[in-house]
Parts: sequence; structure tokens; C-alpha cells
Amino acid sequence: MQKLGVEDVRSALAKVAADVPAYAEELRELDAATGDGDLGITMTIGWKAVSEALPTLGQGGADIGTLLAQAGMAFNRAAASTFGALLATAFMRAGKELRGLGEVGLTELIRGFEAALLGIKERGKAEVGDRTMLDALAPAVSAMKEAEREGQDLPQAMRMAADAALKGAQGTVGKVPRFGRAAWVGQRAAEVQDPGATAVALMLRSLAEFVQS
Repeated sequence: MQKLGVEDVRSALAKVAADVPAYAEELRELDAATGDGDLGITMTIGWKAVSEALPTLGQGGADIGTLLAQAGMAFNRAAASTFGALLATAFMRAGKELRGLGEVGLTELIRGFEAALLGIKERGKAEVGDRTMLDALAPAVSAMKEAEREGQDLPQAMRMAADAALKGAQGTVGKVPRFGRAAWVGQRAAEVQDPGATAVALMLRSLAEFVQS
């Protein structure tokens, strides 16, 4: 699979949504150690809403950008939270970047992910290294760019992105958080992976598995 059409993206989002229940408890436990423990619930409710809305999202002259933006809005409506707002921003920024496109390859996906990354930075006022979802997403984008430079195909590029995201999430252990409820916990939060970064890594794993299937 070297290109993703509108229906491919719809199916990819469905794959992400279907995988969430398998790791929701892991996210809950991580978040309970650093915050209020609701990330697993947020992901479950938000992605359930996306899954239920997918059949009608982007109908009538559908394009990939519109589909992504509407998916982000569906998530945030159902699971309004800091994480939900940031994830929705990521989807809407990517959607704006890819608006009007009926098919995307690696180059276009990089543009979309870069837009998502910038959106999260601007809305969250955080940077890579602050122990947030950026610590998984930024390495993933860098890995995708590296894959493009090396001439890798889309499945391999997404596998590299997922691996880099996981490594980035694991690298948050030992870092003291600066944002959110985790910042109140301080050093104790540094003992576990950042839950937001972990969620990003797991979503990218699902996407990579879809592209490779």
C-alpha cells in the first residue's frame, strides 16, 4: 500500500478505534500514576464516537482533509478534555493541510503530521522534552522524513514512525513533567512513561499495522 485514498483513511481510523479497548487499561494505569487516571476512558469514549461517526464523515464530495478534521471534532465532542482538545487540534490541522486531496502518499502524510505537530505545540505551549504527547509524535515525524530520504515505501516508513514514537514514549521515563496534573505530582510522575506520549505511540502502531496489512 503506497497511497491512501479516502476510504483507506476511513478504514485506518476504524482500525485505530478498534484497537483502543486492548490498551485502555494500560493508559488508565499510567495516567492514574501521574494524573487523574481518565485517559483510558477518554480514549475509549472518544474513539468510540469516531468509529460510530465514520460511515457518515466526509460524505458528499469527501476528501481526506475533511474526513480527518471531522474525526477530530467527533472525538472532542464526545470526550472533551485536555487530551481530547489536543488530539482534535492535531486532526484538524492535518485536515486543513490535506484539504481537497482524495489520495495521499508518504510526502503528503508527512505534511499532515507536521501540521498536527505544530498545532499541538501551539495549543499546548509545550516543546519536545516536556514529557507530553509531542515526545512520541516528533520522533515519528522525524522517522517519516528519514524514511522518505532513504526512499523507503509507505509501510516501512510508518513502521519506522511507530517504532520511533514508542522509543520516544519510553524516553519520557525519568523526565519531570511541566504541564497538567502530572506537574503537581512532580518527581514521582517521572517514574513511569508519559500517558499521552504512550497513547500517541499506540495509535501510530495501529496505523502502521493497517498500512502494512
